[in-house]
Amino acid sequence: MHPVPVAQRTVALHDLADSPFVLLPREAGPGLHDRITALCATAGFTPRVTQEAVEWQTVCALVEAGLGVSLAPTSIRRIRLRGTAFRPVTPTTEHTRVAFAWRRDDPNPLVSNLLATMAA
Repeated sequence: MHPVPVAQRTVALHDLADSPFVLLPREAGPGLHDRITALCATAGFTPRVTQEAVEWQTVCALVEAGLGVSLAPTSIRRIRLRGTAFRPVTPTTEHTRVAFAWRRDDPNPLVSNLLATMAA
């Protein structure tokens, strides 16, 4: 596991250059995988991927087990593991675009609520 002091609020991406990485395999998420690789390249290194997992919960568990570090979407912070800390990485202005599809005549109120939330 990357030794980030508990009090440290952010992590400089270039400081992770020598760390082993745990990522989703490219086949499971090519867009995100390519963005992570591009971010690392911008910081001057190619991530040394030593473990892959197709689910984020497994990625986090592998990080918790000390098998590496990972770059993950902010939403993954909801996964609570005692030995895993989530920190913003600097510098970055990356944002993930999300698209969704739905059946036009779907009467489900959850769909209506999602559409209203996304439009706000």
